Amino acid sequence: MDKVVLITGAATGLGRATALKLAAQGYRLSLVDYNEKDGQATADSVKELGAEVIFIKADVSREDDVKDYVTQTIKVFGTIDYFHNNAGIMIPFRLLHEYSSEEYDRLMNINLKGAFLGIKYVIPVMIENGGGTIVNTVSSNSFKPTAYNGVYAASKHALAGLTKSIGQDYQDLNIFAVGVAPNTMQTNISASAASTFTEEVGEKIAATTGPNIAATAEEIADVVIFAMNGAKTLNGSIVNCAGGQIYI
Repeated sequence: MDKVVLITGAATGLGRATALKLAAQGYRLSLVDYNEKDGQATADSVKELGAEVIFIKADVSREDDVKDYVTQTIKVFGTIDYFHNNAGIMIPFRLLHEYSSEEYDRLMNINLKGAFLGIKYVIPVMIENGGGTIVNTVSSNSFKPTAYNGVYAASKHALAGLTKSIGQDYQDLNIFAVGVAPNTMQTNISASAASTFTEEVGEKIAATTGPNIAATAEEIADVVIFAMNGAKTLNGSIVNCAGGQIYI
């Protein structure tokens, strides 16, 4: 397998699970995360599976860091065939008027600006090399926000919009985009959000969230790989992985 996959947010959770599954299939991997310790641990696990890999520490919200991770990937592997645009965070559960501007900026800079910058610098590489596939990690909150999660929901609605726009604008250049939208996933992304969790918050979240089956990171990683392989026919769509909560 000579195909190259670039994954942001690769240190833990979905990014790590996807990297390990792709490594077992022989893909060459460029792994990006700000968390250097866990990112390097993921890279070491990928090496143990026999795959070629590099790890690049980067803050996806910084344009120079994004340019650098794309440049380093090209320097080592020569191309980018697939881009799993996965890095993202949550912030504490609050009503919209209770968020600080700093919290809003931090979340949007990572979840939306970071995703946009990755798209901005990866797409020219794909154009030069005749095509490629982008898989954006969106959310069930791209369809319907849950209580006390409005800023996060806004970022994921916007990323879903970018996904659809790529599908519309670049298909003639053989570049395809798919969004993968998990709901409750058994990872640590929501740990910071839970810092403001109370019984009242829990009740309102439950009231705005239909019954659903929580997924493991490995289960959603299977959907990411499915989206990679089926991007031509899935182009511009959002794959609903809400575990039965949302029917579309």
